[in-house]
Amino acid sequence: MRTREGRFAAGSKTVRTLLAGISLLFTSGATMPAQERTDSYPLAIGNYWIYQAHVVKPVRYLPSGQRLPPETIQKAWRSKITQVVYRKDRIEPGSPISSSIVAAVFDRFPLAGFPLDDRGGVPGILMNVSSRRFYQILDAPSGFPAILRRVRDPDDKLSDLLRDSTPILDLPLAPGKRWGVPFSTWSVTQREKNTLTGVRGIGAASNPEGFVLESSDNTGTVRFTFVPGIGITHIFSESLFPRGDPNHWELEARLVEVHLNQTNAEVPH
Repeated sequence: MRTREGRFAAGSKTVRTLLAGISLLFTSGATMPAQERTDSYPLAIGNYWIYQAHVVKPVRYLPSGQRLPPETIQKAWRSKITQVVYRKDRIEPGSPISSSIVAAVFDRFPLAGFPLDDRGGVPGILMNVSSRRFYQILDAPSGFPAILRRVRDPDDKLSDLLRDSTPILDLPLAPGKRWGVPFSTWSVTQREKNTLTGVRGIGAASNPEGFVLESSDNTGTVRFTFVPGIGITHIFSESLFPRGDPNHWELEARLVEVHLNQTNAEVPH
């Protein structure tokens, strides 16, 4: 995914620094209410999140030269985890990896929602390091097997993947917290309550608290809400071009349904 059209394109500067996300059938298994989970981001095979999005597409040109005017569409997509691999705790001197790693493959990663393809979103890997930092890796799916093999290899420090990357999450979260490097910085702007109102699959318990995170670069701004134990519940991104400009693009997606598996399908080894 190399295009620079939009904030979430893999060729954009922020996604490159992050390095470095559904099929309609899901892996069956016992489920539990989402609010009972203790995982900060439930990374289990078969878990899925359904989003409803409002998208403003900018002016586009076909290979023939035909100009397509700006367009506003409504779109829904399912973001599903199709594979999960693990690495046991291990500390290596001089390594950026100081503890366990979990890598989950999403067939459509929620933060890779613009530009949208016909299905919505693009494939991606979310890598959890030390149960604290979460790195987004967007690439062609053909490259995923090699990345997952490296995660399983305890002798691979993954330094080229993570050394210069900015995690999209750095737990624990609190308003005012910031991390990253110039031009690739995330900040927690506020707490948000009742973020799961109306979301199917949550259950009857009181809604958990969420956190709003924000990042900007020379292409635009992105904000998303993260609810521990659930995942990403709201996404908003827009270009630096003002609304009304033919080059303006915008995406807002809200979580409408969630299905979380009780157990992971692969045992750490």
